[in-house]
Amino acid sequence: MALQDKLDLIDVEIAKGIKLRATERLRNMLGHYPDETQIWIKLAELYYEAGFYDAAGKYWILTEPNEERIKKCVEMYEKSVNYSGSQILKDLIFRGDKSKLPEYGQRKLEALEHNSMQVTGSVPTYKRKHFARNTSNIPTDQTFKDKLNLWAFISLVAFILLMILLGFAEGVRTFFNFLFK
Repeated sequence: MALQDKLDLIDVEIAKGIKLRATERLRNMLGHYPDETQIWIKLAELYYEAGFYDAAGKYWILTEPNEERIKKCVEMYEKSVNYSGSQILKDLIFRGDKSKLPEYGQRKLEALEHNSMQVTGSVPTYKRKHFARNTSNIPTDQTFKDKLNLWAFISLVAFILLMILLGFAEGVRTFFNFLFK
């Protein structure tokens, strides 16, 4: 599904009032499309409309503050993390290509990295995730052979348990026959 189709689907969910799901989709999309500022902006707008101004500021931080509400939200977010460049970078988890960001976003990231380096001596970095189908952490559909093997194993375990129970019952019966004959 193309990026615009996904964004259209999110717009439909927002219009229906399914904002939590829309927010989760947008945050997941940041992993796939970290360079797309429209995702960051849409996520910030959702948080702003919900009254989570500091969270809106987190996602607006790479956007040029051309509106007073954006400035206030970004300021509120930066204040909530004590203006720590390192903490902001950890919160953002930016995995994209900085050169694809607008100039303001590039300068802001550089300033955050510079602050982080001065204060902590390091800059948190994150590698871009590669999302591929059928990786080891994504469960795949079972084949008929897999299902058959599972049922054979379950049947074998059930048979063994049944034999143990029958053997125990036969032993008890023999013991009582021995005692009372």
